[in-house]
Formats: sequence, C-alpha cells, structure tokens
Amino acid sequence: MTELMEVARNLLGTAMTSHWLLLVLFVAAAVDAVFPVVPSEGMVITAGMAAAAGHQNLPLVIAVAMAGSVIGESICYLLGRGSGPALHRWMKRQERRQQIYDRISAALHSRGGLILMTVRYVPGARMVATLTAGATRYSFKKFFVFTFAGVAVAYTYVALLGYIGGDAFQHDHLLGLVFSLSLAGVIGLVIEITRRITNRRRAAKITAA
Repeated sequence: MTELMEVARNLLGTAMTSHWLLLVLFVAAAVDAVFPVVPSEGMVITAGMAAAAGHQNLPLVIAVAMAGSVIGESICYLLGRGSGPALHRWMKRQERRQQIYDRISAALHSRGGLILMTVRYVPGARMVATLTAGATRYSFKKFFVFTFAGVAVAYTYVALLGYIGGDAFQHDHLLGLVFSLSLAGVIGLVIEITRRITNRRRAAKITAA
C-alpha cells in the first residue's frame, strides 16, 4: 500500500509539472461533455493544485477547462439538433434517460437558462440536457450564453477547490487531491439532495392544490 501511494504521488507530481497538462485538461473537458466517462473535474482539481504549487496559472486553467467544456457541449447540442427522432428512440431505451428527457423538454422553454446552468451538477444529466436542447430546437444563442455561464461557475469553484487543497497540503499533494475530490463530492451531494427535496416539495404543493 505504501509503495502504491508513493507511485501515485510521483505520478501526480509529474502530471502537475507537465507542459501537457493544459492540453490534456482541454481534451478531457471537451470529451466529458459528450461522453461522460472522463473525470474532467479531477483533472481541473489537479491543475488547480498545480497552480497553487506555482506550476500553472489558475485563470488559464479555468479558461482552458471552460473552453473545452463549451466546445464539447456545443458539439453535443449540434448532435441533438441533427438526430431528431433517432435521439428520442435512444432515450426511450432507458427509463431514467426518458424521464430526464421529458422533464428537460418541458422545462427548457419555461426556464431554460436555469436548467442549462444547473444540470451539470446532476450526475449523467448534462449530456441528456444538451442533446435535448438541440433536438427541441432550443435557441443556440441562448444555449451558448447559459452554458458559458454555467461552465464558468462550475469550473471556477472546482479549480479553486484544487487550489485551496494544493495550498493547504503543499507537502503532500496526494492528500490534497483526495481532500479536494472529497469536498467536491460532498458539495455535489448536498446540491443533489437539495434539488430532490425542492422537487418533492413542489410536487406536494401541486398535488395539494
């Protein structure tokens, strides 16, 4: 176990000082928006820690992550716009996807800005939201503006978590990474629980009325 931790520390140290870190971060953020299998948040936290250690520039880290994510989500939007009925059939294959699709389709035109800015905090929902926005012909101009705003907030706070963790644990970056990822997970969990409680209360009010 000690040897594995030492290897992990060495790999983390190499990644933080690498000139390729920003390029990898850009690609990870773009791919994560289309195929949510790449942990871009972890990469942003690592880059934030590298900024705290003086190896990267924090505003540049945030800008690169934002650029990758906005491009990836725009591609996802265009894929949805070009798919039409095929996308709807794909959504129907899984009940959870269908529920998210129906919910987002109904909400986009009433409070699209809020949906597009906050959906990234719901696990697995961002890709469905961007595809749905394209499939339902939601205004690309509005989509871009709200997506940009949501990405700016999301990656700023994730990068700051890494920066704070890297600064607080400057003598053990692995521990700092674990701390930052754990804190990000707790914040995401709190947001999700709050969202569910709010939705249940709203549904209860509608039923009571």
